[in-house]
Amino acid sequence: MSNRPLSSVLPNPEQGEANKAAQVQDMFNRIAGTYDSLNTCISMGFHKQWKKLACQKLQLPAGGAVLDICTGTGDLIDLLLPLVGPTGQVEGLDFSEKMLAVARHRLARHPNVTLVQGDALALPYPDNTFDGAIISFGLRNVTSIPQALAEMQRVIKPGGRMVNLDTCPTPKLPGMAFYFSKIMPIIGGLFAQDPQAYRYLSESTLHFLTPSELKAAFEQAGCVQVESQTLMLGSVSLQVGQKPL
Repeated sequence: MSNRPLSSVLPNPEQGEANKAAQVQDMFNRIAGTYDSLNTCISMGFHKQWKKLACQKLQLPAGGAVLDICTGTGDLIDLLLPLVGPTGQVEGLDFSEKMLAVARHRLARHPNVTLVQGDALALPYPDNTFDGAIISFGLRNVTSIPQALAEMQRVIKPGGRMVNLDTCPTPKLPGMAFYFSKIMPIIGGLFAQDPQAYRYLSESTLHFLTPSELKAAFEQAGCVQVESQTLMLGSVSLQVGQKPL
């Protein structure tokens, strides 16, 4: 299973899908400074509730180690830290230098946080390193969903959980499709001065996997006890899988 073609909605469609990773990396570097405030505006603040639920689904032990893939500005790490406690370790990985710069500023006072620039398709960690791994609003931006999920599964310990939270291509909330396709790019253009980036972020949702396809992808990555649910009347989906003991 692989993500559907995105060539028509990439930040620079003329370059083709082969250069998707570089294009998306450049796009996130451009919008890093306004990303958090615009997320709050676009989601009407609901993204904080969704992320809190996703983190809780990891069922992390106190003193455990957790990996946040595509950590971006590190806002999810604020929610993971209380779950592992002061003796735990939170690792954040992203391929955008400027997003990580925002994260480093945000999390500078937390000695148990490590931030690394890296590739979600080739995680720089040994097998069975973390008690859990999570990716939030990042999976639809990778060039290979199966490879990203396989890497997540590889680096968590047996019995550990992995979680995905992302937008859903089949929202049931009236007007949500219009909001994603028309209103989001306008907001992005006004506040981030980058309508093309927010056009990609909205339209890429329409090309993303459905919740049932994501559940199947988790299973193909080797997860067991896979759960999939939708939030906000199908606007967002959440998947949880466990690495076999």
